[in-house]
Amino acid sequence: MRKSSILLLVLGTVTMVALESSLQSAQTQDEQQLRQIEATVAKCEQQNDVSMMSLFADDFVFSGRRVLSNQELEEALKNNLVAHGNGPNPYTIEKKNMQVYLFGDTAVVTYIKEYRQTPDTKKVFDEDDTDVFKKGTKGWFLQFSKSSPAANGPAS
Repeated sequence: MRKSSILLLVLGTVTMVALESSLQSAQTQDEQQLRQIEATVAKCEQQNDVSMMSLFADDFVFSGRRVLSNQELEEALKNNLVAHGNGPNPYTIEKKNMQVYLFGDTAVVTYIKEYRQTPDTKKVFDEDDTDVFKKGTKGWFLQFSKSSPAANGPAS
């Protein structure tokens, strides 16, 4: 009886360790995917590339200086492209201090988004951003984004 109890305890412990390891691996993979989506969105925003809209949920909402739907955001990107002679915006984008929080099939990503004007790279504007993602059968989609000026000035 005692040997059976010890065997069950060892099997239970091994099973728990394996499950925890599997969960951590899935979370690491999800976090990497979310960080890659964030990098792609920044690059596409800088380039005024509407191809990134496939990463957004159909009912996506942006809340910043004004509230934009998915369609309104896509239209704004197209207008920016035309306004800049069918080229990129006159600034670079870098997402700093990124934190990823996973809650099952929901994720929250926070970061400081630094806009650095080109060619005068001393001109910088920072935003404090929060993105909410939902995971479905086709992967992660950006559901909601909230943006406001960063309280502490330019990121370092």
